Amino acid sequence: MKITIIISVYKDVPALDLIIHSLLNQTHEVDEIIISEDGNSQEMSEYSASLKNAKIKHLSQEDKGWQKNRALNRAIAASTGDYLIFIDGDCIPYPTFIESHKLLAQKNAVLCGRRSEPGEKFSHLLRTKELSVKDFVSNYISNYFQLKNDGIRHYDDGIYLHPSSSLLKLIKKFRKKENHIVGCNFSCWKSDMEKINGFDEDFLMPTTGEDTDIERRMRHFGIKMNSCRYSANVIHLYHKKIFNNEISTQTKALMENKKDIFVCKNGLKKEEI
Repeated sequence: MKITIIISVYKDVPALDLIIHSLLNQTHEVDEIIISEDGNSQEMSEYSASLKNAKIKHLSQEDKGWQKNRALNRAIAASTGDYLIFIDGDCIPYPTFIESHKLLAQKNAVLCGRRSEPGEKFSHLLRTKELSVKDFVSNYISNYFQLKNDGIRHYDDGIYLHPSSSLLKLIKKFRKKENHIVGCNFSCWKSDMEKINGFDEDFLMPTTGEDTDIERRMRHFGIKMNSCRYSANVIHLYHKKIFNNEISTQTKALMENKKDIFVCKNGLKKEEI
């Protein structure tokens, strides 16, 4: 199994630097990293060039508003791995992130991860490197009250359990909720992504197009949604949310219009009209 990590980025170079540092210091060595930029900022280009690492590719495109799905498709096409892990450019992976995705990967299945979201204080400490990712992870339980005072969201999703731990197996046995893709942390076989023709580039606003839509189409082909919660963890750095009712309404309407389409027409391959 060769693993490609695809990082969706837009201008936030300091966050990307934290992500790259984490990916290059994993318990399981990374095979390939693709920086998938939805834009073409000079800062991102200069940073990527400074890395001088043969494992890292940087892809950019003209900045024409939100075109994350197009950038992701270009990254998939350029990838050499047979297994793909997707994360967002404001999500720092735990040191065990790649190892957990690899250990939990199964044929004909997607791994659905989650993220903990510390508040402004802890996010600032991580961004300025006053707090290392390693220390954040190792002191996660003992810092419970400080994290709660900081307004952390999804605290439970920052608790790490080894993929083979008895407690994790017990949780999965008794957990009744369905697993769903969250675009900032999931993985799948490249062949399964090709089966649905990748991400639908008709989605030109965040939410839905980069997770709910591909999940719907993969389920149609019998691809299972498995959980990697508590094992393949990421830290989502604080920022103001851009989602609103207008975005939600428009994306839901587009989803409704596409409810009977399972291999998108405007994806990895473009259907000629």
